[in-house]
Amino acid sequence: MESVFQDEAVFTEVELSPQDQLKLQWQQQPGFMPFLRQKNLLDQHAELLPYVSPAALSGWSTPVLFALQGLVLIAAVLSLANWQITRHAGALEDEIAALQANTQTEIKREEVIIAATEAEISRISNSAKPLFKLHLSATPLTREQALQVLKSSLVESHRSEDQFKERMAAQEQELRARQSALALANSGTPLIFSLALVLAAGFFSSGAQRDVSRTKPGRRFRDYYLYFATAEGLWPSLVLLAFLHIALSRSAYGVGELFASVGPLFWVVFLLGFYFLLLRYFVMVSRDIYKAAELRPPVNEWGFDNRILFRIHNSFLLVFAGMEAVFLGLCFAVYVTQNHLA
Repeated sequence: MESVFQDEAVFTEVELSPQDQLKLQWQQQPGFMPFLRQKNLLDQHAELLPYVSPAALSGWSTPVLFALQGLVLIAAVLSLANWQITRHAGALEDEIAALQANTQTEIKREEVIIAATEAEISRISNSAKPLFKLHLSATPLTREQALQVLKSSLVESHRSEDQFKERMAAQEQELRARQSALALANSGTPLIFSLALVLAAGFFSSGAQRDVSRTKPGRRFRDYYLYFATAEGLWPSLVLLAFLHIALSRSAYGVGELFASVGPLFWVVFLLGFYFLLLRYFVMVSRDIYKAAELRPPVNEWGFDNRILFRIHNSFLLVFAGMEAVFLGLCFAVYVTQNHLA
């Protein structure tokens, strides 16, 4: 009897329409956060994505909102935290501290010289001797001559001290401008990375529509990309962002010397590893898009015949390169502006 009921239950589930199956899966998703429920559903049933609009699921986020929550929001929080940690840390901050210490030492030395000169002026002014021997002159000088030489030396000492302070202040301002711009660039680049993942959707969609044959009307490659780039990229993007923050802000985290000591070979291995993780992430996204779009997947999903992967890869690189160039230009403008502030 139990077997008959089980068969009937299975038969009933098979007879459900795709929209009904989607609604059933949505109701069965665990968790209290709609974002995580949506991610789980996309991970488990990518083929049901085309039926999201007809099903009108309650709590389901649009592609852009879903991508902003899963990719950009996390990246923004991490970048803000990294900027807060690194904006007053690292090799440049050590240079600033060393410059301040040397400046104080030199100023104290100048003040000792000025105090000694003023004391000598006071002594000669109150002395009854007609001639005075100064280290600034090879021959004895009268009171008037000695006072004139000492006062000239005092004026020169004050002028030298003021010029030294101005030079050190200019150097410190330049170092602080570099530190500010560098912290902004190092902290903002990972955010640009995540933004490029989202904004690449437009380039990918237009290219995929041209590349993929048998394209049905209404096939939404842009939405598919945003959904799966977020669902598949939640954890991989965190790993990639962590790598970027540590590598770019290495000096502030105390690993700058370690990175420098291992030599160029380390950077080659690091960049290759980073690129492999990024490419693997793109492969996972392309795999889901093939399922959702009901397209025949390529024989080798890592090969050049994977047109979806090719489009994702090139669209991201194009967007990231353009956005990063603009962002670095803005960082340089920040450096120039702060360096020339009065």
